[in-house]
Amino acid sequence: MRKKIEQYYPVLLLSLLAFAFVTRIYRLHIPETYMFDEVYHAVTAKLIARNDPRAYEWWNPAPEPNTAVDWLHPPLAKLTQAASIKLFGETSFGWRLSSAIFGVLVILVTVRLADALFKNKSLALLAGLIAALDGLLLVQSRIAMNDIHVTFFIILTLLWYWQYRSIKKEKYLWLAGIAAGLAVASKWSGVLLIGGIGLYELLLSLSRLWHKRQLKQLVPEIKRGVQLVVAFLIIPAAIYLLSYSQMFLQGTDLNHFKELHRQIWSYQTGLTATHPAQSKPFEWFLDLRPAWYAVEYDEGTKANIYAFGNPAIFWLGAIAVIISSLFVLIKKHKLTEPMTFLLFMYFMTWVPWQFSPRVMFFYHYTPAVPLLVIILAYSLMRVSVKLRILAVGIIIATFIVWFPHWTLIQMPTKFVDNVYYFLDGWQQK
Repeated sequence: MRKKIEQYYPVLLLSLLAFAFVTRIYRLHIPETYMFDEVYHAVTAKLIARNDPRAYEWWNPAPEPNTAVDWLHPPLAKLTQAASIKLFGETSFGWRLSSAIFGVLVILVTVRLADALFKNKSLALLAGLIAALDGLLLVQSRIAMNDIHVTFFIILTLLWYWQYRSIKKEKYLWLAGIAAGLAVASKWSGVLLIGGIGLYELLLSLSRLWHKRQLKQLVPEIKRGVQLVVAFLIIPAAIYLLSYSQMFLQGTDLNHFKELHRQIWSYQTGLTATHPAQSKPFEWFLDLRPAWYAVEYDEGTKANIYAFGNPAIFWLGAIAVIISSLFVLIKKHKLTEPMTFLLFMYFMTWVPWQFSPRVMFFYHYTPAVPLLVIILAYSLMRVSVKLRILAVGIIIATFIVWFPHWTLIQMPTKFVDNVYYFLDGWQQK
């Protein structure tokens, strides 16, 4: 079976990406009005498409009723959204298409990262399939926000960084640094990635020095440290600055850039407002507190869009994370190094949010999901074929059942109340 999968790997991968594309593009324009944070992101993308300086100014009134300019986040994701708006117009399809494309790319890099870590194309395709069947990744691929964009660049960074570590080619280090810069230029949460890699490298360096205990080892460690600083601090800083090129070309200077970021920092650290959809990181792990994006009522039916993970993926994934962590800790994992790396980066993408001073939402967990599904795929490859087929069957069935709840398809109200709101925390009132 494994040889057959490797033989038809390109065809299977293209089929998987085609499935991901169809599920992300289907009814993408619905609803045709702004939903959730599109009142900030899509509105600002439209300003960027018009080359309107208000996209980078924090003092202006709402450009449209019940909206606001999103000057709080770096512009890269909105630049891609503006590009699709230029191509397809100021429509819901236009401002969401960028997210759909990046959503498909997330599936691709998930497959590539899984293959790079474990050298197993069957496992990699299984990880990609599970990712394509997840609700949180799906919904964030169908809304004009920046989370799916930063997720793509985070996973791409980890892919290239791991290739640098495993293949020992420096070009992958510089590519990883570029991808990390693009992540931060999409959303500040990309800094968690850089911090995670820095901490991981520091721990590895200390371990090498401890085991060798030779002063001559300091020289290569220092050289490596300098390279990492250039790759993950200097290059990302330069890319971040370049992401504001449109703003500078409009005639603003570095003083405006500095004041803009002072305003961003002040807002993000001083925000005390609450929200009905807010949640805590431990709730993300267990799929307990989704974010409600849109609703439409009809006689006897209801349609919603909830940013909500596939329960089968999240709960099986939680078990896989716990078991894999225990195996790594007691060093009984056959692939301790790649699994340690995977688990470390998985936790670094969401656990630090626990210390955030501001309100948090389930969509902040988005970058962790591709890593979660790789851990789950690895665990499923270690059980019997029958159990693996059963697990995948449950995941597919759950995807089919919940798909309307992620795409605003009308369903009987009784079904919605009994299935989609099976747990109290799954419903926001």
